Amino acid sequence: MHPSSVVPARSQMRLDHDLLKQLSRRAPGRLLLQTLLEWLCIAVLIATAIHAGHIAVSLLCMLLIATRQHALLILMHEYAHYQFSRRHAWLNDMLGDALAALPFFLTVHGFRRNHMPHHRHVKTGADSNWVSALEVARYQFPKTRAQTYAEMFKHVLGWYTLKELSHYAFDAGMSVNLPPAARRFRSVYALVVLALIACFDLWWTVLLYWIIPLATFLMGILYVRDVSEHFGMPSEGIAGARTMLSNRMGRLFICPYGINFHAEHHLYPSVPFHHLKSLHAALQKDDYYRRHAVITHGYLTGLVAQLAQARGEQKRPAPGAAAIHAASSCS
Repeated sequence: MHPSSVVPARSQMRLDHDLLKQLSRRAPGRLLLQTLLEWLCIAVLIATAIHAGHIAVSLLCMLLIATRQHALLILMHEYAHYQFSRRHAWLNDMLGDALAALPFFLTVHGFRRNHMPHHRHVKTGADSNWVSALEVARYQFPKTRAQTYAEMFKHVLGWYTLKELSHYAFDAGMSVNLPPAARRFRSVYALVVLALIACFDLWWTVLLYWIIPLATFLMGILYVRDVSEHFGMPSEGIAGARTMLSNRMGRLFICPYGINFHAEHHLYPSVPFHHLKSLHAALQKDDYYRRHAVITHGYLTGLVAQLAQARGEQKRPAPGAAAIHAASSCS
């Protein structure tokens, strides 16, 4: 089994222990508040689209709803790392499921089960996300700028949506083989949500302003972000991951909640989202980090340029593995 590059990289850097302890402090109230604020934003966008009654406004609201859906998935990732509570894991997972996972047909438990090996064995034969993604043409680089933009557009059109949802839910195991408590909670949750939709006759609203943004704009956002994290890098980089620097528009549409500091997250996964920028600033003072980190500016500019110049990535099979599950998000 090929070792991950995380531990060797971390051993070469000097990050103050007290600072790391401070940055790793959980803020469960903030995580819950941010999750609820995302739902409030989605509700306001839906109300705006309905009130305006104009197709251009509706399309803009659908796009913005997709950005907030993406933000919820990033917050689900925080719950998967027990950033709400490790001591009360049942409450952590219940809140994560209700507010950030089940609306996407996923579960925190299933996502965590798939995600933790990615952290332990990033970009090795034991990282099923990585190995299986390399079998898929849209994750194979280099690609010309035109080819990369075309793949982004195909995701926005929903070209891969059913396949991706199937991979996340079933192949990557994010919705199957769950503990009994998680299955029971999911069943109750589904019954309550369906009852509310039926009671208030929200079928058309849910289709227009939840399912369609999820199946189109969200798929495009996820593809861009997934590619930016590990693919087409000019060098191995720190912990096999890329750090993306972006402007306000990029942070709104593609990388809210510090998800662009992905190398930093792989190095120190205990650090919650709101401290990742501070962690990045601290690491920039380290000589090893400055020499080896892959720091890219702009998702539609610097990233696309690197993807066009990327060296081909070779799959490294896990010894004894008969098959690898299909790709899931490499976040």
